[in-house]
Amino acid sequence: MKGRLPTVLSATALLIALASLTPVGQAARDAITPKARFALNSDRVDGIHASRLPKAGRLLALGTTKKFPASVFSGLSGLELVTAVSAQDSSSPKVVLVNCPTGNRVVGAGVRVTGAAANNGDIVVNESYPSSATQWTVRAIESNAVGTSWMLTAQAACVAGT
Repeated sequence: MKGRLPTVLSATALLIALASLTPVGQAARDAITPKARFALNSDRVDGIHASRLPKAGRLLALGTTKKFPASVFSGLSGLELVTAVSAQDSSSPKVVLVNCPTGNRVVGAGVRVTGAAANNGDIVVNESYPSSATQWTVRAIESNAVGTSWMLTAQAACVAGT
């Protein structure tokens, strides 16, 4: 009996393999594989459907170049960095306004504090925000009155478009 079990299992496996070559076996295989090939939620991430073309409310897959298609950035062209600086003195607070050129809008900004007071950590940037679609505002103060000169520099990223 011990020697027959491996033979029976092998014969059963052979029969199953041969049955899959018959029309009935192929029909059974074809009925199972579509579900295995495509999970019911495989075109979604957290319930949001994917799309090959940019569409509102849908995720966009990367292209074959591993980058988003150029159409994604169609509203953002002509990147221009615009810089504005304050006076280099010991006055506090300092406010800098960066204005984008006509026809451009601000999409982001950065700020830098320079001078002896900045190196000691005595300057705090307490505001940095878009004050309009075309302007960015930055404000900094001395957290400890130091009496040494410092300068506030702001740079806005402006792009063409509406």
